[in-house]
Amino acid sequence: MLGIAVLPALARLGYVAYVLSVPRYSAVALFEKAGFNLRLDFFRTGTDARQSGRYLSVITTAAYRTFNIPGWDWAHKARTSIYRIDENHVAVLSPMGNDYKITLKPFDYAPVVSDTGKGWQYLGAFDFAFAPGGPPHLEFFDQQLPECIPMGTEASPRAAALPRAEARRESCPSPDYHSAASY
Repeated sequence: MLGIAVLPALARLGYVAYVLSVPRYSAVALFEKAGFNLRLDFFRTGTDARQSGRYLSVITTAAYRTFNIPGWDWAHKARTSIYRIDENHVAVLSPMGNDYKITLKPFDYAPVVSDTGKGWQYLGAFDFAFAPGGPPHLEFFDQQLPECIPMGTEASPRAAALPRAEARRESCPSPDYHSAASY
């Protein structure tokens, strides 16, 4: 009798553990010649406003580091742009102005402050590819997508003070499914 009562509780616990530990969407950007790779994971989240569900992992020969990128609504604002600043630094610009500068060795990350990003090299962006009649698929587009950083209704005037202001838009077009590297 006790076993029957425990089964629903175990099922709920298993579901919660699955939702919290397995990303809903995930994609990897390979930059092996540069000595690093990036993995973007989107997790389902509850109503806790402190967690966005958007996590970026920086993978080098020395470490595998993961951090949360604040923001909300990754289901509609997935595009996350990647830039090379120099040999040891990468910038990650995400929707709504949640932008980070990453130091590869030794690993560190911090919000981008007072940098226009003029000398940065655009490497590509993570975004959803939509197959006709199928579910979306998170993909890294290696410079196949035009540079565009979605800002929602905050596109102006706030965007003028952020890095790569010329690429900030209210919204960005969805990638053409046929341009995806693989599915």
